[in-house]
Amino acid sequence: MTIPCYYINLDRSPERDASFRAECARVGIEPTRVAAVDGRMIDAAEQARLSALKSGRLGLGPGEMACYLSHRKVWEMIGDGDGDWAFIAEDDIHFSDDAGVFFIDSSWLPDADVDIVKAETARQRVRLSPQLHSKAHGHEMRLLQSYHGGTAGYFVSRPGAARLLHLTANVCDALDHVMFHEWIGVVDKLSILQLDPALCIQDYLVNKPSSRIGFKSTLDTDRAASSSDAGLKQRPKGLALIKREVSRPFRRLWASFLALSDNFRGVAVVKKITIRGF
Repeated sequence: MTIPCYYINLDRSPERDASFRAECARVGIEPTRVAAVDGRMIDAAEQARLSALKSGRLGLGPGEMACYLSHRKVWEMIGDGDGDWAFIAEDDIHFSDDAGVFFIDSSWLPDADVDIVKAETARQRVRLSPQLHSKAHGHEMRLLQSYHGGTAGYFVSRPGAARLLHLTANVCDALDHVMFHEWIGVVDKLSILQLDPALCIQDYLVNKPSSRIGFKSTLDTDRAASSSDAGLKQRPKGLALIKREVSRPFRRLWASFLALSDNFRGVAVVKKITIRGF
């Protein structure tokens, strides 16, 4: 049984719809479109309800609310379906050339003890379990043990979708923080594997200009505006900015040293997740 691919797309973004369908056709995936919740259409009462569920540590604008609601919409579809696994995508991703083989059937996916297999890379350093969980089509899978941003491409089991619906019923923040950041309190109740190399990457993270379409993140402006409106910490200025920039290389050096130490001691695999072709 093939693994269904659900992609979230705004009605007012037909260019993204066409781009994603072309990308799926390139690698042999047959996707199903799910109309995204439009942040512009969320009324004041619903915004107030969702705002009451935020942590207060992050800004929460209509765009973030819409992302949260859109993914919950797909989780409900998966929970009501009869398939064991499904793939959820946002409409601005690129697939690696070998991605199609992962959708032919679910035999490569783990048993029901795993909720999510994260298939994208945000090009950030992440911490993985030293123990290899399994391999599939030349890709490794290990437990994800640190924050890895983005919700643009992930496999989710049917029990995992039900668990996500339950765990996020009273939590509304930036969805990648809700799903993958430990301070929210959801990720520690989930079992998440990371595919390495990744199968997909968002357009704005593609390194090769010739491969980039030019889609911008629809949430960056929303995040900045909502954080400002909420009076949350913004980019430092003056001496604070100088202090941060001067300390930046030392903090990076220290992080690199810790990563090398963990890798050498075999207590974790710390690395940036790559993607072939991008």
